[in-house]
Amino acid sequence: MIPYVNEYDTPNCNTLAETAKKSIRTPESLGLDRCIQCGACTASCPAARFSDYSPRQIVKKVLENDHSVLESKMIWSCFYCYSCNVRCPRNNSPVTIVQVLRQMAINEGIGVEKLAYFLEIGEYLAENGASKVPETGIRNMEKDLGERWIGIKRNLGSTRSEMGLSSRDFRNTNGEVQAILESTGYFEREKWIKIKIEEKRIHGFVKTNYSDKDKKNGEFGFESDRKYTGQEAITV
Repeated sequence: MIPYVNEYDTPNCNTLAETAKKSIRTPESLGLDRCIQCGACTASCPAARFSDYSPRQIVKKVLENDHSVLESKMIWSCFYCYSCNVRCPRNNSPVTIVQVLRQMAINEGIGVEKLAYFLEIGEYLAENGASKVPETGIRNMEKDLGERWIGIKRNLGSTRSEMGLSSRDFRNTNGEVQAILESTGYFEREKWIKIKIEEKRIHGFVKTNYSDKDKKNGEFGFESDRKYTGQEAITV
């Protein structure tokens, strides 16, 4: 099990539903048992609009105690906007349930490669006392937002100088951030994650592109709420 994950985070329960309800991440008011599968969560979900992600289907799998949901790529499509929670007539929170499912999956070594994107943030924070967008994120933004974004990045140093700031964002925290990360076990978690990612890479389980089989609807028995519209995401 990943270091510093305890019974409060992912309690040892008989069903997925009980685990979700008893996790420290979950409010007592969670309406999981009151879910009527109305689909309001999926209808209001931005991720569902542009992909096959469906919070309704995930909740259904949890209520059915179907552990195959832990292996589904679908649980990694949520970006925690909480639209599903706001719109649910039964005060259910698929986004919270997804958080619990992700941690359960990670505990079993499933999907740890998804965390590689975030490792750079912790390392930079510990060293410089400030956060940053990982390099992969910057490349994606350059691709999605185009020349305007690239121009902003290229001129960032001079822009910061004009504002009286240093060329890079460094903050002297007197080692406090480093101490907090160490005491909370961040570096042990990071080490564990890197080992698991490397193990998957060695055994060929980490793929840069999904196979045609992975792209099909109905993965792990999920029925499709609708076909992907093919609409492009709106860029601002």
